[in-house]
Order: sequence, then C-alpha cells, then structure tokens
Amino acid sequence: MTTLRAGLRPRRALRLGLALSGWIALAVAITLPDGAFLRVLITTAFLLLCPGLAAVRWARPTPWREREWPVVLETVLMALVLSLCLAVLAVEPFYLSGSFTTTRVLIALAAVTSVLALLPGPGGIRPEEPRPVPYEAPPPPGTEPLPEAGGADGPGATVRAEPDTRSEPSRGHRVRENPEGSGGRVPVAIVGAGPYGLATACYLGAAHVPLRIFGEAMETWRAHMPEGMFLQTVPAASAIATPEFGHRFVDFRAAQGVLPEGDRHPVPLAEYLDYGRWFQKRLVPELEPRRVRRIRTADGGFSLLLDSDQELLAASVVLATGAVPFAYVPRELHQCTMAGLASHTSQHTDLRRFAGQRLAVLGAGQSALEYATLLHEAGAHVTVIARTATIVFDPPPPDGASYRPHHPRLLDPHSPLGRGRPLLAACCHGGAACRLLPAPVRMQLLRTVPRPSGAWWLKERADGRFPVLLGCTLLAAVPRDETVCLQLVTEHGGSETLVADHVLAATGYRVNMHRLELLEPGLRQALRMFAGAPVLSSGFESSVPGLYFTGLAAAPTFGPLLMFVTGTDFAARRLTVDVAARKRW
Repeated sequence: MTTLRAGLRPRRALRLGLALSGWIALAVAITLPDGAFLRVLITTAFLLLCPGLAAVRWARPTPWREREWPVVLETVLMALVLSLCLAVLAVEPFYLSGSFTTTRVLIALAAVTSVLALLPGPGGIRPEEPRPVPYEAPPPPGTEPLPEAGGADGPGATVRAEPDTRSEPSRGHRVRENPEGSGGRVPVAIVGAGPYGLATACYLGAAHVPLRIFGEAMETWRAHMPEGMFLQTVPAASAIATPEFGHRFVDFRAAQGVLPEGDRHPVPLAEYLDYGRWFQKRLVPELEPRRVRRIRTADGGFSLLLDSDQELLAASVVLATGAVPFAYVPRELHQCTMAGLASHTSQHTDLRRFAGQRLAVLGAGQSALEYATLLHEAGAHVTVIARTATIVFDPPPPDGASYRPHHPRLLDPHSPLGRGRPLLAACCHGGAACRLLPAPVRMQLLRTVPRPSGAWWLKERADGRFPVLLGCTLLAAVPRDETVCLQLVTEHGGSETLVADHVLAATGYRVNMHRLELLEPGLRQALRMFAGAPVLSSGFESSVPGLYFTGLAAAPTFGPLLMFVTGTDFAARRLTVDVAARKRW
C-alpha cells in the first residue's frame, strides 16, 4: 500500500499544478505591467502547454515514470497541438462578439484546464465499476499467476492461460453456460469475427460479460484480399489483443514449429489467416458462423435478424464489421463501375483473371503498389496513376536491437506502424487524445497519417517494374468499346490520356454509416455523425445507447491506430470497461 500511495503522489501533484496553472497565469497577467518579461513568459508557457497537458492527462492517464523520454516528447507535442486548438476555440467567440481581452481568454482557458485536470480519466478505475484488465508482464513459463486482490471471480480479475495447453481451448474463465440475461436477451452481441471482433470477445469474456459473437473467423481477410499478399505491418504489430498470455503471432508460429524470424520477415496473408483461425479456436470457441442480416432497435435494446431467419434480442451490440462496407471508389469511375470496367481492390482475390489485359491502378499506397506488383507478376500490363509527386517506401524495421541512442530515436521514432514519422508515432500512442481534437483535424489526420507508402520489402519487387504516372489526377473516365479512356490532369496543368481494359481503384476506405446496410434505416438516422462517421464516446459507444463501433468505423474518432490490427488492444480494453460498467442486461 505504501508503494501504491507513493506512486500516486506525483500524479496528484501534476493534476493540482495543472488545475492552478491558469489562475496563476491570470494573476500574473493582472498584476504585472504589459510587456514585462515574467508576464510574457508565464502566460505564454500556460497558453502553449497547460490546457493540452490537462487534456492529454485526462484522456490518457499513464504514469510518467513508465514512459521513455521520446514518448514523453511525443506527448508534449500532442499537448502543444491541443493547447493551440483550445486557445483558438477560446479566442474566437470573444473576437467575433467584439469583447476580446486577454483577461477573459485566460479566465476561460483557466476554467477549462482546471476541469480537465481534476476530472477522473475516462479509462480510470472508479468505485463500483469493473476494473479494466491491467497491463502486466506475463508470468514466466511453468509458474502460477498470482491471484488478484478481491478474488478471481470479480469483473476485473485477470486469468492467464496455463502453459502447455496448446491443443485445448483455454477459455475456462469465460461465462458461456448462460449467455442470455433477463427476459431472454443476450447482454452483448458482437457482429464480426475479424481481429477487432475476436479481441473484443476476449476482453468481454475476461470481464465476465456474457456474449454471443456472429460471423466467419477472418472472413473479410479471406474473401477480400488477394492471393500472394503480405501484411504491411511487422509481426510484432500483427497480434490480435487478448488478456491471456501466449496467443501472439510469434506464439502461433512457435506452436507450428516455426523458428522466430524477427520483424524483417513479412507475414504472408495465408499464414495470418491460419493464425486468426488458431486464435479463434483457442480463445473464442463459441463463435457462431452465422451472418447477421439486419439490426434494428426493439424493446429498449436491439433485434438481430440472422441468416437462418431467427430473431435475437440483445441489450448491447458491438459492430466489428471491418472495412469492406466502406470501400471508396472515386465518383469519376461511376459509369465505368456500372459497366463492369472499374472496381475496388477489395473485390478481387484471384488476379490471374487479368493476365494479358491493360490495367490502370489508382493510388500510391501499399494497396496500390502491392496490387500492381501482383498484377504484373500475374502477366497483366499495369500502369499506376498517383497524385503524389513521388513513390515512397518505408524504411525497414529495427533489426531487433533493444537499445537505440536517444538522438536517433528522437529523429526516427518507432511506432507499431513504422518508423521515421513523429506524428504517426504520436497518433499510435495517443488514441484517446486524438478524440479530443476538432473533427476537421481528426479527419485530416486520417487522410494523411500514415502517408501513402509501400512496405520496405515491396520495393525490390515493385520499383521500376511497371510505369507510374506521378502527379496525375483523374479528371474523367469514359467507357468506350469495352475499354476505359482515362483523362488525367498533371500537377503542372497539362493533360494526358490513358486507355485501359480495366481500372482498379486502390483508393482506400471512407467511413460512411449510410452505406452500412446492416443497420435499419431508422437506426442509421438516429446516429449522430460527422462526415459520415459515428460520433463515439471514450468507450466507443455511439449516440444510440448500447450500440458500439470498433475497428475502422472508430478510426475517425480515435485516429489512424484503429485502421490496423495493433489497435485491437486499445479498442477492446476501453470498450470492455464501458460495457461492463453500464450493465444493461
């Protein structure tokens, strides 16, 4: 207990200091004359740092002692951005009303900073609420985990898999015998069995929340990604999150007798599909391979219509439907799409059908470059059309050395999604802080972070293998005699024409709830949205009580981290805390 209190004192001091910082700056601004050095120094320091630090502390209450100093620097940069945003929001109403004064702005910012500093964090532990599963180092193999205080049956208990049980499911702690709550309703229904759906099921099960989960394991990955594909992320960032030890991708490889290869060996899609099914069989054996056809509100909860025409009532629903419903095709290709001459990359798995044809691939990211490479290797004549001025390939990941000097780590920060981009690293470590940014800023981050680039291992197979038109924007696409005539505009204002047999749009995904036909129209209209994306709470709940979104649908709220498998840990933990605390069943 003494250790716990000693660890909490610095955090309380930080909260108190942030709460008082604005009022100290206000007192200095009122007392000292204009232009005084001390007045300028204190008010500037407060305006640039304190409101943002209070916001980051509230959204991500992580003890500072647990961070390396490059991560602390990333947090300070995020605080600087948030401080500037809050300052603009504070100044704007006074400026527009003609009542702007420095004192009024300082009062407004001091009040906001105090509230943010003193509020408990949204993911913090509160009385009478289930405890989130803590981050802990796994026990050494062959040892028993220590029991949690309060017994192993509480909602926050951490139960680890026993070693040497690779052949049997290790979900003995799951409440599976009676998944239905009062009135025959399922407490939680999870729709989707990809990485985000499976991770959510694991964490809800660890919190003793009864649930049912529907879908085919890794269906989106199996049915909408091309044969021969490799993952862009490294193996360490490709693990599906679970509170149980021993189910990372490297653990799967060890179970198959494959020696560790490190992060410089890309992950084949076929092997990753095997990993997903292995993960599901061991940790989510109760997965029901049924398709949910429609979801609507009913009796204070939700009604799910299954493909067997059975209707199921649920108190809460978690949608982990993946990216496919949000596939984006530029409107310039609408006519060609209707004529079957253009399509999105997610519609093709076997690219051998395009052998001998002229293919135009739109895009400059990993999807465009890898599809173009696979098409070229399948015998198609490929041309890539990119709006960017150059094609970029990511640097290779670290070679496994645990220590890097401070200066290289600062200039070349590491994140689960790559190296060399400080803003990307900040987004990976600050998903909760991203939610506090203004919606236009979040959408801009989603479009630009990470930048369009190819994986480092793809460069040798793609660079110089096929034509690439750089700095070109698609102006129009006209179907003509079973071909497509593409009219392009160059970055210098010139024009160019390209004829192709088919156009492949590697243009990514844009979240748009109006395209999610799984939800009944009335339910879609009840959602609060921005730019087509649902407005979500810090616990991933939408404006419709009990309806949760995770995965890509949550990326416009929490940032680019939710576009990748490595975000499953962040999402599943927060969602579980919120669901378990509300206890709607």
